[in-house]
Amino acid sequence: MGSEGNAWEKELTFTRFDRMTERYPRQKAVIYLGESFTYSRLRDLSERFGGALSDMGIQKGDRVMVYISNSIQWLIAFLAIQKIGAVIVPVSPIYTSHEIRYMANDAGAETIICLDTNFCYVEDAFAGTGLKRAIVTNLADLLPQWKRALGTLFDKIPHGKVNRRDRVHTFRSLLNHAPMKQGPSLDPWKDLAYILYTGGTTGFPKGVPGNHIGMTSYVNDVTEDVAGGHLKEGEDIYIAINPLFHIMALGLFMAIGLNRGNTTLLMPVPQVDAILETIQRYRVRWMLGVPGPLQNDPRKRAARPV
Repeated sequence: MGSEGNAWEKELTFTRFDRMTERYPRQKAVIYLGESFTYSRLRDLSERFGGALSDMGIQKGDRVMVYISNSIQWLIAFLAIQKIGAVIVPVSPIYTSHEIRYMANDAGAETIICLDTNFCYVEDAFAGTGLKRAIVTNLADLLPQWKRALGTLFDKIPHGKVNRRDRVHTFRSLLNHAPMKQGPSLDPWKDLAYILYTGGTTGFPKGVPGNHIGMTSYVNDVTEDVAGGHLKEGEDIYIAINPLFHIMALGLFMAIGLNRGNTTLLMPVPQVDAILETIQRYRVRWMLGVPGPLQNDPRKRAARPV
């Protein structure tokens, strides 16, 4: 297949998201821990983060590891990394320094975005890798101050110790940067978008590189061929419970949510009670999941496809 043909073959991973920000700027793109992020706000935050990454010297083709749980920061980082032409390397937030050291070296990553709760593993992995900088966040960093205070008071927000040094930056501080003006020229066929790692059940995890067209073709297949006429652009509700470092979870998030102007309820931890309550409260119509966690719950009918 050549680079000429359907219009989507010239799209990048963020092309349709940008289009939705212009069409539905005030629409809720993501609801995370009760906090709403509109399309215009999510784009602004991602472009501020992208500008900060660029000023750090991160360029087109550079690898950036994302070592955090499902959160609004994950999405901001993903969009920012893509827009500056860098390559996202998403990994499981439960990996230890042993796996992080191996994957950082294998991918050639110089930057890692992590949680304060797993920073200790990053600090340990600095030695023996090419990592130059760490960007640290907390799952509640972008919540209102009063929510963070209550969460801390009632011990609901996990925290980890972070040793401050020159090469350690805070995620929140980087969002104060001016938005990036213009990203580099990208070829969806030639330029890498991501490197995903296998689970490593038969040995060390193996990196699988993918270009922009690889992701957009998959996402557009879901949007147009699988969901098709069932999706209601700008009106639908999707709940994201699967880890975004998995290609299917990220693909569905983009296909049903961000690429169609819909609202996504993003859950950091998939707990059955919270999932069912959220489905009922927001009248969720779409979910990617497996039957295991729900099949023995007497309320599972609440999650029936609509």
